[in-house]
Amino acid sequence: MLKPSSLLHILVSISITPGPESMISRNNAITHNCVASLDRNIWHSSISVPTKLRLYRVFTLPVILYEADTWSPSGRLATNLDAFEQCCLRRILRICWRDNISNEEVRRRTDQPPVTHIIRITRLMFFGRTARADPSMDHSRAPRACVDPLPRDWNRRSGRPRHTWLLTVESDLAPLNIGLATAYRRARKRQAWSTLVGTATSITGQAT
Repeated sequence: MLKPSSLLHILVSISITPGPESMISRNNAITHNCVASLDRNIWHSSISVPTKLRLYRVFTLPVILYEADTWSPSGRLATNLDAFEQCCLRRILRICWRDNISNEEVRRRTDQPPVTHIIRITRLMFFGRTARADPSMDHSRAPRACVDPLPRDWNRRSGRPRHTWLLTVESDLAPLNIGLATAYRRARKRQAWSTLVGTATSITGQAT
């Protein structure tokens, strides 16, 4: 869980970085090295598959998901993320591409949800934490500003991305027909927001 002192830094990063592509590429490269380094002693050892998967979730998955709650990946990047994780899981299960085993079967054997599903949950939980932040803290201004109407003379700066983090949050909540303003009000109550996030992600998870 992110500490309040780090929230401002991350919110600033959301506004000044052009997109998550560089962060995703960095995380994937680090994860690839991490998975490759464990080939001989872990993945190709006699350790049971459940134990290997626990090690993957504890030591490898957090590397993939580092700063993922601030990402707003495009459809192409989301597909690449799930494909990369599939490669990692197949490596753990020692499944070769010649074995002709589907991705759904790999998910069934590992009981591992797609990494994009996990990212969706962490993104919504991060939105809830910023919405509940004390009004005196700088990082609490971002969610409040996002739900206020834009000034009539406001124009998007040239070169700024149209697919923003807040639009991604709004898309995550679309199955429940909830906009950002309603989400901001509901996120003020921790337990109710956790229940809503679980409902929203279960619906989108079934759709993917």
